[in-house]
This record gives sequence, structure tokens and C-alpha cells, in this order.
Amino acid sequence: MKKVFYLMIAIAFMGVGCSSSPKVLTDSESQEFVSATLSSNDFEVAAQSMLNDMLAHELASPKPNGQPYIMKVSEIVNDTQQRLNMRDLTMFITKEVRRSGNVKATNSFGSNRNSDVAASRELAESSLVDKSTVKKNNTVKAFDLSLTGRISQKNTNVDRRNKLIEYTFDLSLTDVSDGTELWSDYKIIKKLVDKDTQTW
Repeated sequence: MKKVFYLMIAIAFMGVGCSSSPKVLTDSESQEFVSATLSSNDFEVAAQSMLNDMLAHELASPKPNGQPYIMKVSEIVNDTQQRLNMRDLTMFITKEVRRSGNVKATNSFGSNRNSDVAASRELAESSLVDKSTVKKNNTVKAFDLSLTGRISQKNTNVDRRNKLIEYTFDLSLTDVSDGTELWSDYKIIKKLVDKDTQTW
């Protein structure tokens, strides 16, 4: 009986040793794992394609005076059935726009407002602060351009077993001096899944 008992323990340990361990995936590896929901890869590939077009055509050069454009990147509107992290997507877009060299991003206005900018001026009233180090008013640059976007979802039954999920991701660039749309683009991400698959 003891031999059988020890043999069972040995087999159990062998099973543990053969089990797969967690693995950190690279971006290229994670692209192989497709899900019905939107992933960071879906976001970034679509966003990168549109931003490349915008930066190559509308913002290929700085302003006529040689200064970079100031752009306000609004948080992308989530109009899908999922709980998506729009902040991460907005940060990705802001980073890619800033890397172009012809655009500077600002988060001092609207829903992206950085309260520290305003708070730094209020330090002039503090007895603890050296007044010569307090930032002056009338120095914060207003934005020239506004980049907005939205992600929407449409489900269509294909047959008795499958349904097609279409995620439409659109971006729009507006010149705030006159309200005209300078550029817009959209990408559709399609996924064919089992009809009973839920995406929330």
C-alpha cells in the first residue's frame, strides 16, 4: 500500500511539473489571440493607421509661422456594449501625435483639464511660496486644433450559428479658429463569432 501511495504522489508531482506556467506576451504574440471584444491591439492598429494619414497630409508641416500646432485630444467616446479603457487609448493617440514634432498636445482644457496648471497660479496667495517662482497668468497657450473620436458597435446575425460584430472607430480633426473640419477618417474592425457570444 505504501508503494502505491508513494507512486501516486510521484505522479501528482510530475503533473505539476508539466503544467504550463504564466507567460508574458509581446505585442506581436498577443495579436494571435483574437477575442470577440476589442483589445489594445485592435485599438492601436486602427488608431495608428488613421493618425499616420492625418500626420502625413494635414499636419505634415508646422504652422505658417514655424511653430508647432497646439492640439487638444479629447477622450474617445465609447458607444459600444463593452467597458473599454478610453483613457489608455487617448494616451496612446496623444503620444503618437506628439512624436510627429509638428504638434504639441495640451490637457489644460475641457474633460482632459489638468487642474495643476490652474493650481500653480493660486500659489501666489500662499505665504509659504517664493512669489518669484509662481508661474504668471496669460501664459497658457490655447489650442489650435481639436481631435475627437468615437467607437460604436453593430451586431448582425449571419446565420443560425454565427454573428458579425462590427466596431467602427472614427476620428475627426477640427480647426477651432473657424470650426471647419480639416480631416476625418474611420476604420471598421470586423469579428465573426458564435451567435451566443457576449461582448459586455
